[in-house]
This record gives sequence, C-alpha cells and structure tokens, in this order.
Amino acid sequence: PSQVQNMTVSRTSENSISVKCRAPRDLNGPNGHYRLEVEAGNTLVRNESRENCDFYVKDLQYLTDYSFK
Repeated sequence: PSQVQNMTVSRTSENSISVKCRAPRDLNGPNGHYRLEVEAGNTLVRNESRENCDFYVKDLQYLTDYSFK
C-alpha cells in the first residue's frame, strides 16, 4: 500500500499520546491492519495492530525519547 494519510500525533496527558491517521490512497489488496511500533532507543517497547488507525499509547516514561513508526 501507499503511505497513510493525515497522520496526527497529539499528547493526551504528561505520559500518553494519541496517534491517528486515514487510510492510504492505494491499498493494492484487501483491507488490512494498521501497525504502530514504539521504540525507545533501539528497543521495541510496544507493537500494536488494529483494524483502524486509532492508537492510544499510555504509561510512557519521563525523560525518554521515543520513536513511533
């Protein structure tokens, strides 16, 4: 598929975020799942899959850099 559209990341509290997006323009197959990977450094700390692109990530640690893919 092509990339998702209109991805937004917003902080919902001091240690939680919300990630939302819209479906890609070109799926090139049946409807699939959306996956969110959360990494701290080189360590995968969360890997979630959903039918819609609406993720809520809580209990993040203070003073830690995260990447969301």
